[in-house]
Amino acid sequence: MTSAVTIVLPTYGRPGTLACAVRSVLLQTMPDWRLLVIGDGCGEETAAVMAPFLADPRIRYVNLPWRCGEQAQPNSAGMACASTSRIALLNHDDLWLPSHLDTACRQIDHTGADFFFGRSAWIWDAPESMDAPLAIETVSPLPQSFEQIFCSGIHHIEPASAWVVSRKLADKVGPWHSSSSLFRVPIQDWVLRACRAGAQVTPGAEVTCFKFENQWSAQAAERRYDTPALPQEAALRMMQVPATLHELTLRLQRLAKHPEAVGRRMELSASPTIGPKAQQLTQQLLTANTANFYLQTQLDAYTWLCAELGLPRGWRWRAALQHRTGETRITPPPQPEVTAYVAHAIAEHPWTNDV
Repeated sequence: MTSAVTIVLPTYGRPGTLACAVRSVLLQTMPDWRLLVIGDGCGEETAAVMAPFLADPRIRYVNLPWRCGEQAQPNSAGMACASTSRIALLNHDDLWLPSHLDTACRQIDHTGADFFFGRSAWIWDAPESMDAPLAIETVSPLPQSFEQIFCSGIHHIEPASAWVVSRKLADKVGPWHSSSSLFRVPIQDWVLRACRAGAQVTPGAEVTCFKFENQWSAQAAERRYDTPALPQEAALRMMQVPATLHELTLRLQRLAKHPEAVGRRMELSASPTIGPKAQQLTQQLLTANTANFYLQTQLDAYTWLCAELGLPRGWRWRAALQHRTGETRITPPPQPEVTAYVAHAIAEHPWTNDV
């Protein structure tokens, strides 16, 4: 097992943003990485976008023969198949600043932690043109206490694109759980389980990642995955020019220190619906005491909250899936089959680069 980083990048239906995400990996100042792009039953457009990148021996593209409808299964397969000591995740519509991997790995080396929890700048609206300023007004907060992560909304731990974890921790926590089996979303469920597994978290103070939310703005297309990649392209162009990258870095540093920018426009409450009953139940069921009870027993009071409100498992995922792609019914394949397929594809075309 090497000390390099395996990057797991799941993708479906947004080849324009995928190309930008891969290019942000190629800009990394730390060259010791392997990029595994896993297609969730993607079409020819994604294969065509990936084709030029495959000339780099550090990059692989594996397209699943099924639709999972979420990133949980591809993420789990990629993490299980990683042969490096560290694993990073990157969403297909997010970007890394060139310093991301270098910053994360240096901090892990310095602290001995097994979970780097980075900070992100959030893009809420697309610019009017490539030359217009990026609409950055929110910076993710520093990692919260466990009680706050347990009780707060998912925006405070997103995106997974800002994480770097040790392979040992990934093995200990296990695969991401499918949305269809959860009341919480898989990203929050995995973080909570990592904390319960004794993860040693080291928070990143500087912003090294971009999270794009413009597909949910009023400007977005009816099918969210049809939203153009204009903000990703604009941000990437800034990163490729030293002067504009320096200007962008200074702007992010100022925002990260500005109280009004930290957490602004982010969901603060884990309550799944709006209303007096939900608010009252949230206050009663999501507390420091129930967070500590979860650590001791793995019994989650959020499950009780959703049950009391009559919400089924996977309700968030089904609603998001319909908005993103127009799909209404997907039955994800069993995780072992997904992992076996990815492992077989890698074995047929093993990594040849010495990272």
